[in-house]
Amino acid sequence: MQASNPPVTLTGPPAAPKPGSSAPADVARDLYAMFFTLNQRVSRDLFQMLGDMGLSITQFKLLHFLARAPDEAGTSVKMLGEQFSLSLAAASRAVDGLHQRGYVSREECPSDRRSKRVALTPAGAEALREVHATNVSLLAGFTATLSDDQRRALADAIAPLLALLDVEPSMEGPSR
Repeated sequence: MQASNPPVTLTGPPAAPKPGSSAPADVARDLYAMFFTLNQRVSRDLFQMLGDMGLSITQFKLLHFLARAPDEAGTSVKMLGEQFSLSLAAASRAVDGLHQRGYVSREECPSDRRSKRVALTPAGAEALREVHATNVSLLAGFTATLSDDQRRALADAIAPLLALLDVEPSMEGPSR
């Protein structure tokens, strides 16, 4: 015989959330919970969009890295592999796919003819803008559910953190 669960009775509206602890571990836990939840809300659409563009997550990461590469002459395939813990063969395959789609240029390194330099093309930058615009739109759906006071509090909390991290938000993605 199966035991039945007692019915749940609500006696009123849910209690207002208690202010969070400011202990570093508690703030980190809450930040992670928020990041994870918001990421889940956009990831399905992100993965669909990347698939429609013929991009893997690894290729998307490479585009991001190249968009912020300090050397306008490009980055070596070997360095890309090291940056993302990819074998040289895996990095080369990822770059080949990006090159076939016109998202990166690939040229021989003048100082080492065995090495290839990879740089983001305007088409690659546009692909990143498109993905970021979609993600921002999806997150705007969440922020639209907040009250004006909640949105203001969130904006007031985010601004100094972006400054601390030296991040300038844009449709091309974070600046760092």
